Amino acid sequence: MKHKILLLITSGVLLCMIYCRKTNTGNTDALTGKWQEVKVRTYVLDSGKLIYDTTYLQPFTNLDYVQFNSGGTCEISADHYYDVNTPGNPKTPQLIPQIIDTTHYTTIANGKFTLNTQITPPNPGGFTSADTISEINSNSILIHNVFNVHVPGYEAITDAYYQK
Repeated sequence: MKHKILLLITSGVLLCMIYCRKTNTGNTDALTGKWQEVKVRTYVLDSGKLIYDTTYLQPFTNLDYVQFNSGGTCEISADHYYDVNTPGNPKTPQLIPQIIDTTHYTTIANGKFTLNTQITPPNPGGFTSADTISEINSNSILIHNVFNVHVPGYEAITDAYYQK
């Protein structure tokens, strides 16, 4: 009888471990690694209407990447500003010293993740942003950023495309 109970408990523990592993990790293993930036689209919506739209296919360097770690953290590195071509903004990407931001990511659903937002707004203006990551295929991901400002209905959106 003791052997049957021990076998039942062991089986239950193993099933729980397998189930918990699947629900907690999602498919983060496919995301883990270094992804090189290959394209940036930045655009502005005013009450849902597209008013500015700019796509960059260059210049990307080895410092334009995102590195996803198996522990649920990631590093986003950039060495250019990619501005939307609004009046007064530069028409070409501006070279800057490398910036590396470290954050956490969480699985939303199969092939979809979110970059965890900061607890407090990153600046005194109180602007907020929401970042999601989508797997396009096994070698391509999209990081979608929506930046909400204080003007109702006005959104600045950036879609950054990366390849493994």
